[in-house]
Amino acid sequence: MIWMDNKMNQHPLKGEWCVKDLEDNKDWLIELDLEDKQDIIFATKASLYTKKNIFDLSSQDFPLNKFLTKIEKVKTQVESGLGFIILRGLPVEEFKDDEVKVMLWGLGQYIGYPEVQDKAGALLHVVTDTGASVNKTDNIRGFQTNEELQFHTDGADVFALLCLRNAKSGGLSKLVSSVAVFNEIEKTRPDLSKILQEDFYFDARAQNPNEDKYQKVPIFVKHDNLISALHKRRYIETAQRFSDVPKLTNKQIEALNLVDTLCANENFCLSMQLNPGDLEIASNATTFHSRENYEDYPDPNERRCMLRLWLSLFKPRPLPEIYRNTREWGPTFKRRDAH
Repeated sequence: MIWMDNKMNQHPLKGEWCVKDLEDNKDWLIELDLEDKQDIIFATKASLYTKKNIFDLSSQDFPLNKFLTKIEKVKTQVESGLGFIILRGLPVEEFKDDEVKVMLWGLGQYIGYPEVQDKAGALLHVVTDTGASVNKTDNIRGFQTNEELQFHTDGADVFALLCLRNAKSGGLSKLVSSVAVFNEIEKTRPDLSKILQEDFYFDARAQNPNEDKYQKVPIFVKHDNLISALHKRRYIETAQRFSDVPKLTNKQIEALNLVDTLCANENFCLSMQLNPGDLEIASNATTFHSRENYEDYPDPNERRCMLRLWLSLFKPRPLPEIYRNTREWGPTFKRRDAH
């Protein structure tokens, strides 16, 4: 699929895929072999041996050898390929939970710069059920619950999600190419594609450093011969509680419903169960992801647990200026301005 710019030059669209494409192109799946695992185990132990604070560790403290070849594949795929990749079989069973955090942090040091994920400045999040609910609070976010996470984007260029433990049942992970979804809407409902390129109000969930209760940004943006997306339907809906936020129009609701319908379509949606040791890395600009609700174990030590990084890539992707003051992309803009 291609997008024609106003000069009628053809540009392949990065991050565009449908499920049938993934059946033919398996570049999105990397199975770790024994040497890979030994390399990561050695690097993790080397980092732990330094006794440094995890956030002070660099790639030099996490020495990889053979696995660097696969790291290059990860970066290529996320930056200019399908936009996501699954690493299967990281040796998480060899370490305690806090030590696995060092493993994820060390791998992340080869891919990009870790960015803050909340107002408190946390650089690494534990994604697990805290017993809270988004609808009953003003600041709880979906990753802190066992509730379904509708298709959405995280912050910075990419998110990296490492599975430590599965739930008792449920919790299926899903990925969709937001580029493919937009192109389908533009082709079949150009009127709604225009709506989706206009401003929507997103609930900031008390996470904006500038104290803004909400942010105003389109869901899809065309720029630099690329299509980027920022989407959180649940937060669009919770933003409606603010008196100064305009009520959603019928057209906006119809457009959001169409996005949901396409994301649920088996032609667009890749569903998988992330198992312990599986690491999902995906471009936020070109990928929507979601998670089904789940039932967990009563023992807190057995409950579903994921570790998450947000990373700004070393090789920057052009971003639309309208993202500059969003809580998702603001830190990435600041980092690039500093460089």
